[in-house]
Amino acid sequence: MCMKKHANTPLPPLTTKEKSVLQFIEQELISKGVSPSYQEICDHFGFASFNSVQNYLKQLSTKGYLLIPQNQKRAIQILHSANDFQKDLASRLGSQSNLSLVKEPSKSSFAGQSSQSVHSDSSSKVLPIPFLGRVAAGSPIERIHEGEFIDVPVNFMKSPGDYFALKVEGDSMIDEGIFDGDFLVVLSQKNAKDGDLVVAGIEEGATVKRFFMKKNPEISTTTKAIELRPANPRLTSMWYAPQQVDLKGLVKGLLRKY
Repeated sequence: MCMKKHANTPLPPLTTKEKSVLQFIEQELISKGVSPSYQEICDHFGFASFNSVQNYLKQLSTKGYLLIPQNQKRAIQILHSANDFQKDLASRLGSQSNLSLVKEPSKSSFAGQSSQSVHSDSSSKVLPIPFLGRVAAGSPIERIHEGEFIDVPVNFMKSPGDYFALKVEGDSMIDEGIFDGDFLVVLSQKNAKDGDLVVAGIEEGATVKRFFMKKNPEISTTTKAIELRPANPRLTSMWYAPQQVDLKGLVKGLLRKY
């Protein structure tokens, strides 16, 4: 497993929101012939201020997808489309079939998808995915790392979509074979079903737990809540109203350094 900054990567991958912003700009240019204004971007995504628009445009420009001329209105130029990263990556790997991903880890254990099993197949293809920092297997933690990537075997990513990596801190999921220092491969997704292993944003942090939507037995109410269940007998479940939980994605694999 190799974690590094891909300075020579022609096209860095986009986050889900960056891709959405770029796709909106593309659609506006195609349908109207001019790029959208900051106000139109702000209104479309419900951003609280122009600062959010400026930050996303700056990120897209830094990654080489946009050119933003100074002091010109509606002058955003697209250098690469939202789908160009995948096309470029498929080309560099040799063929589109290299992106046909296979087996995801079982729900009961992730030990079989550790870096030990990766080394047993030295011919495995890898993809760089964004490394976004730490996730707690304990108390919620989150820290964002800009421009940092981690190489992941393609067979960790069966489902199509945007993937990212997080480093585990804590011991709340040890009974599922997830230990402090492990790296999780996460499929960005905003919904989950009972029993899914998720990365969830809570109280401005992020944590990895099993997801359940059910009535909280500790309080007298018929309203369903979200249970984030640990896999450590020393710990108890965390309960939240649905609006208090921001699902970041589903855990699809695990990497471990030896």
